Amino acid sequence: MRERDIERALVKAVKLKGGEVRKLQWIGRRAAPDRLVKLPDKPPMFVELKAPGGRLSRLQEVEHRRLRAIGLDVRVVWRMEDIEGVLA
Repeated sequence: MRERDIERALVKAVKLKGGEVRKLQWIGRRAAPDRLVKLPDKPPMFVELKAPGGRLSRLQEVEHRRLRAIGLDVRVVWRMEDIEGVLA
């Protein structure tokens, strides 16, 4: 299982729920989350995708804490099975 397989499954699951997904490129910011997810009637969330057995870098941990500290929702998807829980 690769990260891109999980990414494709996330996009498909969000679209099935009537939501939108945007791949993000953060100019001037390293270690920011991969995707912005917006589901109907829910606030937007940032999603970091990792392959099973992968890990967050130290910079990613810091950036995720920084975003959470200002009230943003940041989630990490490690496996296909995590997708539904993140979207619930």
